[in-house]
Amino acid sequence: MSVEPHKLDPREDTRFDRPDRRGRPGRLPPENSARITRRITALAVGIGVILMVGKTLLWQNTHSVGVLASLVHSGLDMFGAISSFIAVRYAARKPDGKYRFGRGKAESFSAVFQVCLIVFAASHLLEEVVEQIGTNHPLTHSGLAIAAMVFFVIITVWLLIAQSWAIRATGSIAVRGDRAHYLADMFANLFVIIGLAISAFTPLIWADAAVGLFMALWLLYTAYRVARLAWAQLMDMELSEEERSLIIRLAMADPRVRAVTELRTRASGPHIHIQMRLDLDETLSLSEAHDIVLKAEKRLMGDFQAADILIHPHPAGCGHAHGNRRFFSDTLPEKP
Repeated sequence: MSVEPHKLDPREDTRFDRPDRRGRPGRLPPENSARITRRITALAVGIGVILMVGKTLLWQNTHSVGVLASLVHSGLDMFGAISSFIAVRYAARKPDGKYRFGRGKAESFSAVFQVCLIVFAASHLLEEVVEQIGTNHPLTHSGLAIAAMVFFVIITVWLLIAQSWAIRATGSIAVRGDRAHYLADMFANLFVIIGLAISAFTPLIWADAAVGLFMALWLLYTAYRVARLAWAQLMDMELSEEERSLIIRLAMADPRVRAVTELRTRASGPHIHIQMRLDLDETLSLSEAHDIVLKAEKRLMGDFQAADILIHPHPAGCGHAHGNRRFFSDTLPEKP
């Protein structure tokens, strides 16, 4: 079985517009990425503690289902942040003889743990809402509750801004999971404020329980989003089409490279792994082929500084495809 190569006219201008680098794994040197993720996860844990303690005190004074929903969400945020705090530090360790591909998937396992926490909390909140819907008891200290929730929104927005910057810089899936938690928490706070105001200043006392129901559904949606991110890395999903196109173009920037075939990519925490075959003129010496491969690696490392790269030189025109045929993809080749 032969595999059609990626082809590029050698006469084409090798300059190209590169895709947006923000939010992509493997772009920063591992040390820089680790420093950013360590700091942002520590900040997330601190904010989680503040939100959880503050909302616990607030719920004890108001007995609001909406505040309770937000409290449970903040509790999940804190435990999820602790999980990410540990995971990013473990994932940043250097590969060694025992883990030659590194430990990057620790971030994905942290995300799976967060999904489990979210689903558990959503189930608990649904039970609480069912119990509270028929009570219709008036809320107390509504003004204090609304003021406190506004404060919680402000500090959550500040954290989201910091997390967004960290994701743009590192592409960390653990930080993405954290940000999904806190983004949901921010909207939770906003809806709780609306529910408190409606319940306190209108006859619609049931609005507070309705907010709790909405938050339970929002938690389940958040779990789905985080699960998709974790699934992609745990199952070694290919990088995006933009990233693969960039890899091919970088490899073929040298006109002596006839084609790129058998390209495989995957992300693992802060790292990415790239392997490919370069089709070269069969008359080249081994030394010349080695020089072409080294220069291709250097170009790729310029854009993917945390990449593990494996390139196999191959004589152009040879129809033999290396490896187990089970792993040949019907979708290949993609165009550069």
